[in-house]
Amino acid sequence: MRTVMTQTLDISLLAYPTLSEAAGLLGVSASTLSRREDLLCERMGERDKRVPAGEVMRLAAVYRKRSLGEVAAGLITRARERAPGDAEHVREEVERFFEQGEPRAVSAGEFLAEAERALPGELYEEVRRVYRAAGSARPPLVSAGG
Repeated sequence: MRTVMTQTLDISLLAYPTLSEAAGLLGVSASTLSRREDLLCERMGERDKRVPAGEVMRLAAVYRKRSLGEVAAGLITRARERAPGDAEHVREEVERFFEQGEPRAVSAGEFLAEAERALPGELYEEVRRVYRAAGSARPPLVSAGG
């Protein structure tokens, strides 16, 4: 988990959900979130961690437990209740996420074709073997632009 410390905050951290609240919005456990090495959060005091709205939306696209619209509405409603003066900022973060485009799923064939193109032969064969052995129940996500 990476803690992001901003020097000048344009938003009260109360507008962002705690780690536990973010997990609830996403439909996962707090421990699932806290184990992520790529989690971006803001510290509030000694122990409290707040997850920015854009990060919650990114994770909603990764976990897919709840619809993006449901998570977005939950973030905005929560901000209106807890930090009404900053709810507009949260809404703007959510809108930016949608403007950047949702990640799209690619087929196993597309994923493996790109891996074959980009990786040395030996490494590609290892990726292909591991991917197929895992059963690839869900196709990987890639950026809509990439």
